[in-house]
Amino acid sequence: MTRVKHWITRVLEERTVFLFLLGYRWLSLLPPLLALGLAFETNPQSGWIFLTALADNLLLTLYYPRINRLVIHFPSVFVIDLVVVAWFVSLTGSASSPYYLYALSPLLAAAFFFQMRGALLTALTLTVFYGLILIPTLTATELLHVLTQIISFFLIAMLFGYASILMERIRRDRALLARNNATLERTNRELESIHKLALMMQSSAVDVADVQEIVLSTITNAMGFERATLALADPERNMLTGWLAYRREESAQGSAGLFHTTEIPLRADAGALARATLERTAAHVVDGLAPTNDPEMNQRLGFKQYVILPLYMRDHPVGVLVVDNPSGGAPISPESIRSLESVAEHAAIALGSTKLCIERAQRLAVEEERNRIAMEIHDTASQSLFGIVYTLDGCIKRLPEQATQVQNELVTLRDIAARTLSDLRGSVFDIWGGALTEIDFKQELAVYLQKLRPPPALVVEIQVKGTFNDLALNVRKNILRIAQEGLANIVKHSGATHAAIMLDAQSQPPRLVIEDNGSGFQAHEAGATHTGFGLTSIRERAHAIGGEVRIQSRLNQGTRIEVQLLGGAPAAAGKRTHANLAGG
Repeated sequence: MTRVKHWITRVLEERTVFLFLLGYRWLSLLPPLLALGLAFETNPQSGWIFLTALADNLLLTLYYPRINRLVIHFPSVFVIDLVVVAWFVSLTGSASSPYYLYALSPLLAAAFFFQMRGALLTALTLTVFYGLILIPTLTATELLHVLTQIISFFLIAMLFGYASILMERIRRDRALLARNNATLERTNRELESIHKLALMMQSSAVDVADVQEIVLSTITNAMGFERATLALADPERNMLTGWLAYRREESAQGSAGLFHTTEIPLRADAGALARATLERTAAHVVDGLAPTNDPEMNQRLGFKQYVILPLYMRDHPVGVLVVDNPSGGAPISPESIRSLESVAEHAAIALGSTKLCIERAQRLAVEEERNRIAMEIHDTASQSLFGIVYTLDGCIKRLPEQATQVQNELVTLRDIAARTLSDLRGSVFDIWGGALTEIDFKQELAVYLQKLRPPPALVVEIQVKGTFNDLALNVRKNILRIAQEGLANIVKHSGATHAAIMLDAQSQPPRLVIEDNGSGFQAHEAGATHTGFGLTSIRERAHAIGGEVRIQSRLNQGTRIEVQLLGGAPAAAGKRTHANLAGG
């Protein structure tokens, strides 16, 4: 469009110059007209010469658009005009001819249309014609006068040729300024849109949908694109979902069938849309490349010529923005793509920050609710069971010795209440939202061991290798419960004098080892499943965190329980893996 405007401006300017030269050519006939009456008696042919010049001017006036194009495309036609004007001069007085000004018109035209080189070449050609036609018949006085005219040809050629060069420079500079001004205006408009976008997101954005609407409204209504579509990335499921599309207010409605829950796999083989998102590279599709490998999905999306802008925040995918003009509007220029990339950067930060804030608020809400439930259980059911256990224990001690049956039943009831209290406290610990450090882990095991009332000969070693806090909180809590179950089995059944609990958090995968030198038990084969309640609980908790249990035991040779935490990789390593996947 800019080139077309420049071409139209140039044509209009050349037409104006041609009209100016045509006016000069008419005015240059005034001296021949004034001299016509005086010269007619001495030179009868001056009349038809004037009529010929008049007809020449009429021809140029009537057909100047065609002659203008002819002159521009075929500069050699100047030779014909030069021959004509030189002939007029030779027939009407040579050095004193009234057609001198008329003879300068081709020279001026060459200067305006072809600048310095064309003007000098025309002056040289006119000089040759002058020399051939006039010089052989001139006197010495007339020869000096003709030489003066010839010198004036070159002076006029250089003067108007340089003026034409300046005009061309001014025209180019004006066109360049116009283009730069248009670019600055567009850039300013887009920067204002980006600024308004940032302000709106800071003041109005409440959730992710609000940010989506603000971004899409800015691109369509403020920046002038026909349609903008934004999808959110779900890294856990490797999907693009949460679609929202906006059309410009004055354009037609968007394509039907694009639902908010529409899903596109976030894999490199899923099409151009997913591939550009994974590669973090903006893509400008101009050849109608389908956005996905699903024909039905492509029909829903309706993308033909479009720009794909991945949205990333700290190497994590946030979503993807697609902008297009589906009604056949102007193609998206590289300058507009750069502006859209700026909008995409702001949108990625806004969407990512909003999602993080929402996820943090949800985690805090869940943690607060877990803490509230744990506190209620601790303050009600746990305290009541403790009172029951305490009262039953007192009743048992006050019973007469002959009430053996009642005493046995009370003992059984007390043991059940005690186990229920222990399980309840464990459940409270499992849902408690607080952190579990390495020191807490060792202290909890030590306190639990004292509650089991171990034999005096039993020595228990507790060891932690690596960084305990690198494990996820849920994994740490289940490891503690598994270690407690292992301690209970050792105290109650093994008769061991030495036991060890070792957690190796730095191995791959991390592992927990519980072993003793007690009586052991006979397994049918290595790794066979034992039916004890404690071992069953250990297996269930290990499987809950993606672990695997291996048991080695022989009669009178002790027992070794190893739990490999296949799904309990350190949290930091998990984040790094996620970042690598997000980056494609």
